[in-house]
Amino acid sequence: MVVVDPKAVASAHQFTVVIDGVETTVHEGVLRRNGGTVAVVGPGVLEVSRLQHVVVRGGGGGDVRFSRCLYAAAEDCGAASFHRCDAVRVEGARAVAVRRCRSADVERAGAVAIRRCKGAARVRGAGELRVGRCREADVGACADVAVARCRAARADWCGALALGRCGSADVSRCGAVRVDRCRDATVAGCGTVAVRRGKVSMVELDQQMPPDFQDQTPMCQQGGPVLATPVAVVAK
Repeated sequence: MVVVDPKAVASAHQFTVVIDGVETTVHEGVLRRNGGTVAVVGPGVLEVSRLQHVVVRGGGGGDVRFSRCLYAAAEDCGAASFHRCDAVRVEGARAVAVRRCRSADVERAGAVAIRRCKGAARVRGAGELRVGRCREADVGACADVAVARCRAARADWCGALALGRCGSADVSRCGAVRVDRCRDATVAGCGTVAVRRGKVSMVELDQQMPPDFQDQTPMCQQGGPVLATPVAVVAK
C-alpha cells in the first residue's frame, strides 16, 4: 500500500525509484512500501530507509540518503550517502559517502569517502578517494587516493596514493606513492615511492597507459594519474 503525506516538502527534482523491481517516480511526499520509506525531505533531497532492494536514478542533481537497506544503489545522482546498509553500489555521482556498510562498489564519481566496511570497497574512476577501516580496498583509475587501516589494499592506474597501516598492499602503475607502516607491500611500475616503517618490494613494470583510459575516467582528467617506471625510493 502507498501512502502519500501531503505535509511533506515538495521538490522540483524528480527521482526514479525502483523498489523490488517496481519502478515509481517521486518528486514530493512520502512513499511507504514493504516496511520501508522513501521521503522527499527538502528540495532535491531524498531519504530512503529500511528497504530490501532499492535503486534511485536521476533527481536532477539532487541528493539521496540511504540507511539500513539490504541492497541500495544510486545512479547519476548529485550526491549519495549510505549508512548501515548491506551491499552498496554507486555510478555517476558528484559525491559519495559510505559508512558502516558491508560492501561498496563505486564507479565514475567525484569525491568518495568510505569508512568501516566489513567486506570489500571497490572504486573505479574517482577524483578524491578516502578509504578507512575496510577489510579490502580495490582501487583503480583514481586521481588522489588515501587508504588506511585496511587488511588488504590493491591500487592500479592511480595518481597520488597514500597507504597507511594496511596489512598487505599491491600497487601498480601509480604516480607518487607513500607507504606508512604497511606489513607487506608490492609496488610495480610506479613513480616516486616514499616508504616509512614498512616492508616494500619494488618490481619494475614497463607498460603504457591504455588508449581508452581517459575516456573511461572523465571525472579524473583534471587531476589525472602521473605514471612512470620506478625512479626513486625514499626511506624516512
